Amino acid sequence: MDEKNFDRRLTAALQTGEEPDAELNAVLKARLYQKERELQSRPAARRVSLWWLPMTANLFVCGVPALIFALPIMPLAAHLAAFALGWLAVGGVVMTFVGLRCSDLKEQLTLELPPKGRKEMS
Repeated sequence: MDEKNFDRRLTAALQTGEEPDAELNAVLKARLYQKERELQSRPAARRVSLWWLPMTANLFVCGVPALIFALPIMPLAAHLAAFALGWLAVGGVVMTFVGLRCSDLKEQLTLELPPKGRKEMS
């Protein structure tokens, strides 16, 4: 059964609301099973989880200045800033783990990359 004839018969069967004939049903099932086999034969997409990225960025942005401000040669105000920045860094880590536990942070921060292999030319 050619493509146009199949589409025409399928559309007509759907519009009438009646049950399609056995030949149309068989062709449709064969195409469905073929498409399913094609999808299963494809390699799965690679998934890269980035849940640790906000925590690492927060540690870098708050932790490094906190360590610099905590040096003994710094004035008292710098030590107070180091204390505040240190607690902000710890708070970022805690918030990341709370987000992992109470929400789907890992799922939300996951990239799906196309599978490795040759690109299909069309």
